[in-house]
Parts: sequence; structure tokens; C-alpha cells
Amino acid sequence: MKKQKKVLAALLSLTTLIGSASCGSSRDASSTASTTSQATVVAAATADPNAELNADIDWEEKANIDSVDAANEEGTGPAYTPGQKAGHVKALCYYDIVASEPEITEIFAERYGGTLETEITSSGNAYFEKLGTLIAAGLSPDLVRYDWAAYPDGISRNRYTALDEWLDIESPLWSDIASVIDSFEYLGKHYYFPQNAQSNFAIIYNRRLVEEEAMPDPADLYFAGEWDWDAFESMIKQWAGKGEGYIGYTGGSWSSMMFINTTGTKTIDLNGTEIINNLKSQQASRTMNWLEGLQKQGFIGEGYIHPGDAFKDGKLLFLGMGLTWGIESAQECLFKNNIEGEIVAVPFPRDPQADKYYLASDTFGYMVPAGAQNIQGAVQWILSARIYETDPDVVAEKRAEWMYDGPTYYPKCPECKFNCEEAGFADSATCPECNAARKLKFKPIYTEEQLQINDDMINPEKFELIFDSPVGFNEDFQEIFINGEDSVFDGPLYHGASYTQLVEEMYNMIEAHLEPYREALASGTAVAG
Repeated sequence: MKKQKKVLAALLSLTTLIGSASCGSSRDASSTASTTSQATVVAAATADPNAELNADIDWEEKANIDSVDAANEEGTGPAYTPGQKAGHVKALCYYDIVASEPEITEIFAERYGGTLETEITSSGNAYFEKLGTLIAAGLSPDLVRYDWAAYPDGISRNRYTALDEWLDIESPLWSDIASVIDSFEYLGKHYYFPQNAQSNFAIIYNRRLVEEEAMPDPADLYFAGEWDWDAFESMIKQWAGKGEGYIGYTGGSWSSMMFINTTGTKTIDLNGTEIINNLKSQQASRTMNWLEGLQKQGFIGEGYIHPGDAFKDGKLLFLGMGLTWGIESAQECLFKNNIEGEIVAVPFPRDPQADKYYLASDTFGYMVPAGAQNIQGAVQWILSARIYETDPDVVAEKRAEWMYDGPTYYPKCPECKFNCEEAGFADSATCPECNAARKLKFKPIYTEEQLQINDDMINPEKFELIFDSPVGFNEDFQEIFINGEDSVFDGPLYHGASYTQLVEEMYNMIEAHLEPYREALASGTAVAG
């Protein structure tokens, strides 16, 4: 069977980075360098004299506390030792966690007396192979970030530590995410306590284009309870009908899965004790046949477009892409190219036949590998991440920063290189040293409306959150679903292939891949390899 493999080889790694504001897409996944706990918070590397200054932070000094206060130990379990400092935690990741998460690093140091260093490795399968090698050699790191293939693949291979004795799922700290934690249960144990639940892909658009075409605004339709497949179809047909080159919808891989999820169906349902293949189900077939038809009529594009380029020529209506990365990259595109408009994101449209509004969801967080030497320290990093997500003061500060819509300047004067920011003139429009005009830089802006939509998308009272499992297996398995005209999800959506035919051809292959995992679940043993 012909496979156009690796067309978007980096997309899986990328989509795991774009869900939260703390996880930017600029991390270097290919670096093999190691970093220290006294890390530099690195801004984007550039020769621009207005580039941000590096801020060297002595994390060891910040971590010099006497003991951990009981107020920071809510949500812990019986294996946790009260008052004990975190000490030094070793992490494995494909980017520098400290440089990427300075706010969490600060909480970790000041509240738990902990420092962290990251051994940086490659992403994808190489990342999991590296983790497996370290565990087998007795050199396990203490902490890793959650990735899609951790559940069930990594857990089923005994690569992670169950945290039920370390963290209390019934604590108020975890109460609003307890159902999400339960979604990742494996044989009665919880290995993953997420920092947060996130939206997965969203539908991103330039509001100005919608207004100019006199179409209904998807945000208004969403708040009115009228944003569904029918409204989506009507709009992309009207837009694509404008002429050659106009595209109603395009997006990243896995978009098809997320449309299927709006029916309330998981394509591969892993419920902790069994694995169910729903690819031949009526709901999956109905969804994919609908999308396939839209593609064949010319209303859908050919797949992935970087959100920083998607709205540049004004010919794309809807982009299906990760929420934060999609919004902010598209906003930056308008800013840099002086394009009028307002970037807005809404959930994937509701299936009009569904009994409620289901939405494909994602999470972000950290896990403790098997064989970790400093489990308590790793757990305290997980607590720091959760505090960062839930502490009212921290949340209020983040929200104010997201909504700030005033001018933002580079710290250095573009003429005399005077550091206005360090001198206390961060908001001055001119340089106090030479009176030259300061240079504006891009800053993402979230309106109250957009933040309300974002909040809704992770609210279980608004949506039934769906955590689907095809992404939970290795990359070879995922190639069946994405990347090319013969893939089960991308083929029909972006290339006009027959979903019915593809599933029929690949069904036995998919079942053969799932069978070892089913056997491991049934027997309580590990998957070999």
C-alpha cells in the first residue's frame, strides 16, 4: 500500500506543545545538550539589537528555604513526607523545561525548595526509546512531561510510576479535574495527574472576513447554541464559492478524529480495562463520509498550513489548529503584515444529531518514570504546576497579562540601545536617553469573549470532554491515521479518498496492533518491547 509518510513528520510533536500558553512551539526538539538548574530564561535567538535580554536566575538561591509549608501540601497522599524539601530533580524532555516554565520553576524553588535540570533528547519515538533505555539501565530520570504515547503505550510497558499513594484525587486541588484523571486510569491505578485539561484543536478565523461576507459570526452562533455541522457546512460552501483559491476549511492532522468525537464517539476507546475499535461504527462512518463529500466538492483544502501563514492572503475561512498556538500565530501574522482583522477561535461545531455537545480534549502535565530516585521531588513539581494553574492570584495575574491590549515595546532603544525597561521606562513611547521612538513588538491579546470561550472549552458542565486514544500508541501506528492520501483520517478529509475503503483495507492491521495491548490489559502484564 502506498504511504506518503513523514509529510508532516514534526506535527505530532508540535501539537503536543500548542495546547497551553506555557508550551510554546519554539522549543528545540532536536537539541542534545543538557541544561543546569541555574538556567537562563532564554528569549528567541536573534541578531535583532532589540531582542529581549537574557535574565540569569539563581534558582538554587531561591530554593534555599527551611522546609515546605503545610499550606503547599494540599492534595498529597500517604507516601508523601510532609515538610520535606524537593531537592534536585532530574527531568528528561525534548526541550529545556526550566527555560520554558520559569513561573512553575519559581514556585518549585520558593515553595518546595527544589531545583530542576533537563536532559534534552530527541522527540517522537526516539524520546520514548531513550526513556526506556534509561529505566532499564537503572538511570531513570525523576520527571518527564506527558505525551500522547504515554497512555496506554508507555504505561503498558511499565515505564511510569503510579501516583495514587502520592497524590489524593479527592482533594480540592484536583476536584475540578478528577474526571480527567480518571480518564487516564489503567488497571485501577492513576499514573497521570494533569496540570490542566485543554481544548484540542479549535476553529480559528479572521472575524473581519466573516463580517465582510455578511455571514453569521461563529462566536455569536456558539453563544446562541447554533454552532453546529450545518452552520459550518453552510459557511464553508458560501466562502469556497467565491472563486478559485478560496478554501472553506483546512487544518492539521487529527482534525477528522475531532469531528468524529463531536458525535460522542471515541475512534479507539480505552477505558482502563478494554480497548474498543470504533472505526467501523455508524457515527465514525457518518462523520467521515460527510467530510469526504465536502472535500470532493472542493470546500476543504489539502491539509496543514502554518497558522502564521494561514490568513495572510485572505482566502482561507476556517483553520482547524491548536487553540493557543493557532490564535497567537495568526495574530502575529496580522500584526507583522499590517493586516486588518480580529482572530477568533471557537470549538469544533456540534454534531446536530448528538445528545449533547462533545468536544475532543487534551491535557498538559508531568509524569514520574519507573525507577525515579526522587519521587517526592517530582511530585512537588507536579504540585507546583497545579498551583500555577489554580492559585487565584496567579490566575488573575495571567488573565490580566493575556487581556492587556496596550503597546508593548522591545526593551532596548532601536537607535542608542539604551535599555528603557531596566531603567523603569518600559511603557514609554520614546527613549528617555535619545528621544527616539521605541519599536513596538508583538504581544498576543485575548478578549473577554475569547477567554470565556476558552474557559467553556474545558468546562465539563459545558462540554462532554473526549480523550481519544489512537494517539496513545507509537508513531508507526499513528501513520495509519495521518500523513497522506492513504491514511484513515487525512486521506478522506484532505485528499478525497474513500473512508469505507481505507478502513476495510487497514482494519485487520489496526486490530493486530491493538491485540498485544488488549492482552496486557486482560492479564495485567506488560506489553513486550
